[in-house]
Amino acid sequence: MVELIGIFETGFTELNHYLDTETGEIVLVSDYSRDELNSLYEEACEPGAQERQDIAALIEAQPIPDWQKDALLVADAVEMGYHTRFIAVPQDDTGEAYRDMERFIAKVQDERLQSRLWQAIDGRGAFRMFKDVLYEYPQEQERWYEFRDDRVRQRVLDWLESEGIEPVGRIGA
Repeated sequence: MVELIGIFETGFTELNHYLDTETGEIVLVSDYSRDELNSLYEEACEPGAQERQDIAALIEAQPIPDWQKDALLVADAVEMGYHTRFIAVPQDDTGEAYRDMERFIAKVQDERLQSRLWQAIDGRGAFRMFKDVLYEYPQEQERWYEFRDDRVRQRVLDWLESEGIEPVGRIGA
């Protein structure tokens, strides 16, 4: 489940993660694999064909490395089981992450640091500037990472609950 927290924090829109509700595993489908799979679907259902060709056989016949074939097979499994076996894992909203910074700053006791942090998040590059300021305050930096991890962990738990999934074991540290 720790993996879910990392996925929530990832900002790569071309990488799509899915929770396999039967096994609890997280699978990855890239936009590239999805596009390639869609091309194979079109090939499998060519006009005039009597039957849809077997996708697994089409994938196996492709002149590509085995790891790419595996990625296409996973993408096909997700496509065929979407909303039944596989559900998309959302990425954390940057607005929520920004609000986390605001909530953290409001709890900072050192007025000078608090002022610097408010300035850091005002404008472009807020996330980088925020981290740069905290770098100078190792104890506060550690408090921030604990605070942020707790907030993301709670969003993961809320998402799982909204999907009717009860986590097994602990989520995060």
